[in-house]
Amino acid sequence: MEYAIATSRPFSFSQTLAFVRRFPAVQGEYIVTDDSLTAAVAIDGSAVPFTLRGELVVDTEDERAARMAACFVGASDDVAGLYARAAGDGVFEAVIEQLYGLHHVRFLSLGEIAVYSVLMQRAPITMAAAMKRKFLAAFGYEATVKGQVLRAMPELSRLAELDGAEIAKAINHSIKGARIADVVRGVAALGEAWLREAPYAEARDALLELPGIGPFSAGAILLRGLGRMDELPSHRNFEEAGKAVYGAAFDPAAIARRYGRSIGYWAFYVMATEGRRRSSMSAAGSRGVGRTASPVTASRSA
Repeated sequence: MEYAIATSRPFSFSQTLAFVRRFPAVQGEYIVTDDSLTAAVAIDGSAVPFTLRGELVVDTEDERAARMAACFVGASDDVAGLYARAAGDGVFEAVIEQLYGLHHVRFLSLGEIAVYSVLMQRAPITMAAAMKRKFLAAFGYEATVKGQVLRAMPELSRLAELDGAEIAKAINHSIKGARIADVVRGVAALGEAWLREAPYAEARDALLELPGIGPFSAGAILLRGLGRMDELPSHRNFEEAGKAVYGAAFDPAAIARRYGRSIGYWAFYVMATEGRRRSSMSAAGSRGVGRTASPVTASRSA
């Protein structure tokens, strides 16, 4: 069945696809073509596939999957408000020029980001992504689409039933196995509805009370899982990306004042810009070409 998804403007599905192609945490988990994306979500204990295409249509057998797909691509996000705040910030206006119409691509479910928030602790993103694939291979629900197996992260209630030892065996990491079990049970006890609707500070502080959750993991769950943009997760990667984009003009206090409750969106765009730069450098390196210019610099000089 086909569902039309309303999107706030501007919206660019091509930017969504480009971001997904570059994001290591989901590599190999979706079917991505030049104009579509197919993935699977867990509903009632089974994997339900959906295909996104156009600007924006979802093909799926379950309306709930269509709603999850809309959340996944941030269909209703107010990017126009972010762009308005950027007026006068020349560096970020150049970032917007490169990513115009990109909405915040989340993890597909709260359970997925709860698991991944532990996997990425003190681990390179490629290692965390590899452990996530092992986790899905062991516990994910499977659906086959066009000959390719897609795996959906189980619902949070099912994840909360897993034993730390069996998780550790699946991902080959005893400490993270036990921690994932604790975190998903704690997040499940708080409940997705409450984490979405509670005042941001209350939701953040409740997550910080859970064993295995620090400031960055709490912020990641709220930002990358639920799309809550109110605060910036404290982590050196955001500062490093900000410095790479802004150079000597990087002023965290001024940026926080300008972007306010859109600071999470600002961070998403900055990290996406750094992802573009790294991808360009990697592609150039594979061709034996020297270091390429920052995409922001290239935009300003074009």
